[in-house]
Amino acid sequence: MNRSDRIEAEKIRCVGRWISRPRLIQWSSRHRVVEIFVEGRPAVAEAVRTWRVLKR
Repeated sequence: MNRSDRIEAEKIRCVGRWISRPRLIQWSSRHRVVEIFVEGRPAVAEAVRTWRVLKR
């Protein structure tokens, strides 16, 4: 996967014809995340809420 193929945001909306069953995976340390695959012709993903960087 290229860096340009990746979407990073706080909230992502995906639209497609088929979705896989949710799968629990290990992410980093003790954090666990849910992974699903969205398929379609085309499958579309858009950032609903962009990633915010908090300044200190």
